[in-house]
Amino acid sequence: MIAVRPLFAEYLGTALVVTTVLGAAHMVTELAAPEALGLLMIAVSVGAVLFGAIAAFGPISGAHFNPIVSLAFLLRRELGVATFFGYLMAQTLGAISGAALANLMFEKPAFLISEVDRLGTGIFIGEVIASFGLVLLILLLVDQSPNQIPAAVALWIVAGHIFTSSTSFTNPAVSLGRMLSDAASSISPASMPSYLLAQVVGLGLALVVSTITKKKAENV
Repeated sequence: MIAVRPLFAEYLGTALVVTTVLGAAHMVTELAAPEALGLLMIAVSVGAVLFGAIAAFGPISGAHFNPIVSLAFLLRRELGVATFFGYLMAQTLGAISGAALANLMFEKPAFLISEVDRLGTGIFIGEVIASFGLVLLILLLVDQSPNQIPAAVALWIVAGHIFTSSTSFTNPAVSLGRMLSDAASSISPASMPSYLLAQVVGLGLALVVSTITKKKAENV
């Protein structure tokens, strides 16, 4: 039987991330911030919350907040099948709850369907890069310097928001939550399949590179 505390930590952490990324976008719209400033506001907000949430919940659940991170540990046989599906459910419910909270904070209906299209080859490549980098740094740091994971993940997401064409979603659960809002940082249902595929491709590449790196390190 899976302990309740890790599941609740995954639920709450994912909810906080989605609430932040959508809430910050709603705030950007309300303030009529310029696009560049708005992007920076969202990036910094998400990075700050990620740092705090990972630092706080890491000792409880590992602070995945992300199905592809959980899947990476499942494939590395560092997470049980039952725990993986428990985490997946908690992350999904957390993302849905986070979307509702963000929308309600700004006096909107709890759930809306996004009309923000994010389609294109360049955007797909950007999301592959963002997802690859996120999973890779987690897999490498968990073996080498786990205490650096909160800062590393937060900084990667801040940077990814700015330098990738996809604005670094890197998370199937969070992508689902972002589909349930009309915020500028949301994503339309039509764009979801390409984002999910890009995230899985990024995960696969990260697993390959982390395995090669680990083997080379063991042979030194």
